[in-house]
Amino acid sequence: MPELIQFLVQELHDLPDDRKPGNNTKYQVEDAVKAAFSVFFTQSPSFLEHQRLMKSSKEKDNASSLFGIKKIPGDNQIRNLLDPIPAATIFGSFQQVYQWLKKPGVIKKFFYLDEEILIALDGTEYFSSKKISCPHCNCRNHRNGTTTYFHGCVTPIVVSPEQKQVINLEPEFIKKQDGQQKQDCENAAVKRWLDKNHQKKYGYPVTLLGDDLYSRQPICELALKQGYNFIFVCLETSHKTLYEWREFLEKSGEVKTVEKKQWDGRKNLIYRYRYVSRVPLREVESSLEVNWCEVTVINEKTQKIIYQNNWITNHQITENNVEKIVKAGRSRWKVENEGNNVLKNHGYNLEHNFGHGQSHLCEFLLSLNLLAFLFHTVLDLVNHTYQKIRELLVTRTSFFNDIRT
Repeated sequence: MPELIQFLVQELHDLPDDRKPGNNTKYQVEDAVKAAFSVFFTQSPSFLEHQRLMKSSKEKDNASSLFGIKKIPGDNQIRNLLDPIPAATIFGSFQQVYQWLKKPGVIKKFFYLDEEILIALDGTEYFSSKKISCPHCNCRNHRNGTTTYFHGCVTPIVVSPEQKQVINLEPEFIKKQDGQQKQDCENAAVKRWLDKNHQKKYGYPVTLLGDDLYSRQPICELALKQGYNFIFVCLETSHKTLYEWREFLEKSGEVKTVEKKQWDGRKNLIYRYRYVSRVPLREVESSLEVNWCEVTVINEKTQKIIYQNNWITNHQITENNVEKIVKAGRSRWKVENEGNNVLKNHGYNLEHNFGHGQSHLCEFLLSLNLLAFLFHTVLDLVNHTYQKIRELLVTRTSFFNDIRT
């Protein structure tokens, strides 16, 4: 735990402080960051109040011993001090944790395909209001004349079909860019993320996973340029040319089929894989050629289709690896189930308005929340005591209720 906190503390030098020398500077900006983080880490909105009471009665407090907070600021003071700080100020903490996990070989547990790591990308909304807004808010205008202001982000997460945990990385925000009136979108945000994060940053080959939104030529080309492989969902409704080619190649016998049976504990399932190489992604001469695959899961007894999906990839697909490529593609759901769903519904309260501000507060608090989630994951991966307690207290809610007690 102290080592993890240091990853955050190391990023907190020379933080912007807009207060004039004559203002009340009793509380330091660094303490405000640590205090906000402590609330997310303990998942207790009353944590700081408990610490103030403990300090007054026992002259000791966990805010100091666990998080290194010298003086505990109030909620409004925390918000005022953090609003001017860009969220990217603490993004180095995410990268430091990732590099630290490489040393004991934890990252290698996530290897899949040809010793690659899988990074799933997905957009999610984390703030929405009809009353509160800032210059960076996107907005939706409704027919009844009202407007909803919102913030979103792309959440890159390291996943593996063989690991229950996920390792979240720093987010890319979906917001109006500085000096622009134009609405932002997930597509533009993921391009910014790709421009900022070359594959070399991770030290291993990387395959990106994403939904149908990502299986467009500009994103695929940018991913390849930045050194990534990709496996993206590819729906027939949005890729007319590709599926016309697939149909033509199927008639000429070039679409291969592989079937495997699997017992799921209750019934026999037939996994039918189909794949074909080098199909054009769009209807122009400069179209990128990709490889396509599909899985259809069928109940052998009833012949009912249980699941069906399609992907495109730059990986060469063969009879021997089509199953692994499909499993990798399907593990994209972990960014929603193990990532965004946990953050929204299991104690992190991702969509709760902890504070919005007019500059960076909304994004900074979200980043601290994601960092707390990452620290909990690291403890779950490497700390024996934490693992045993989590084993006893199965749900996150039970775990944090007991910790607070």
